[in-house]
Amino acid sequence: MNLYRTVRSFIGRNIVWPFEDFCAVHRPEIYEFIFYNIRHTTRSEDWGDVLFMHTVGMEDFIKLKREQDFVLRIPLNFPVVPKKLRVAAIIHVFYPELAKQIKTFLQNIPCAVDVFISTTSDEKRIATEKIFGDFDKGSVTIRVFPNRGRDLAAAVVGFRDIYDNYDFCVHLHTKKSPHAATVLAGWREQLYRNLLGSPEIVGSIFEILSHDNVGLVFPQYFPPVRVSINWGENYLNTKTFMNKLGINIDTHNLVEFPAGSMFWFKPKALAPLLDMGLTFDDFPEERGQIDGTLAHAIERSFLFVVESAGFDWVKVTGDEKFFNITPVLKSYSQEELTENIAKTRHSVLKTYKKIV
Repeated sequence: MNLYRTVRSFIGRNIVWPFEDFCAVHRPEIYEFIFYNIRHTTRSEDWGDVLFMHTVGMEDFIKLKREQDFVLRIPLNFPVVPKKLRVAAIIHVFYPELAKQIKTFLQNIPCAVDVFISTTSDEKRIATEKIFGDFDKGSVTIRVFPNRGRDLAAAVVGFRDIYDNYDFCVHLHTKKSPHAATVLAGWREQLYRNLLGSPEIVGSIFEILSHDNVGLVFPQYFPPVRVSINWGENYLNTKTFMNKLGINIDTHNLVEFPAGSMFWFKPKALAPLLDMGLTFDDFPEERGQIDGTLAHAIERSFLFVVESAGFDWVKVTGDEKFFNITPVLKSYSQEELTENIAKTRHSVLKTYKKIV
């Protein structure tokens, strides 16, 4: 038995896992096919997406994940008119060594921007103050909060008092993924690049958000994480959390969420969440959890909250040459942009019927 386990472990470490890592990065269509079919054979109440697969059937599930997963190409293919906006950046700096990278990307915002930074110690605050000491595009506010709930508790609880003063906000953090560093290398840069990669990209996002019905914009999924756009072990705790918001979900809803928790948004679109009155004590102490916390539930709740507030959400990408599984919509005029926004509508509140 010990020899069996040793051989099995050797094969996993040296053959199976490297093959999965390679496919996740270079052949995501193969990775998705394997992953979805394996999940389709399992049953777990906490994995609501598995039950959703059984509801709609594997063929329709793949269509929803690929053929109907529309994304807007940015920058837009027509000139946008600069807008007079009140803009804020909400940033959680857990790793001060990455703060300079964020500051560099913030320079691409084509207007003034006030920066609100959270961190977890005075030592990190001092290090971050040095990095942002010469930031000249707006005010910089740094607050130290308890190490609970990571970037989401800081944004939802710690900075709740600032949102009424701004039209658009961007939520960012110094993301690392130590639990899967090889496969997820480049994810942070992909998120930063598609949210703040150039003045033209940010101006295009402003143009999209200027449509009355759009409340949140986030990047198309980083290829290796696409198979993780599911409830994981968060279905039941997310369902309980959203019930408190008056939002009812079940296994007939397809889950989507801004993986990595970085996005542009209108504060009004997240008002139901921001007005809940959550405190830091509602979040567990940080222990390196990779699933199952209130923060993970909130991450999976964002788009449900946006839709419940009467808004839509949109995915964007400037990286379609690196990933072409899902359709990318290019907009050459304001009229075409309006049509494409409507085409991308993919409601998480929609209830799908069980196949017979």
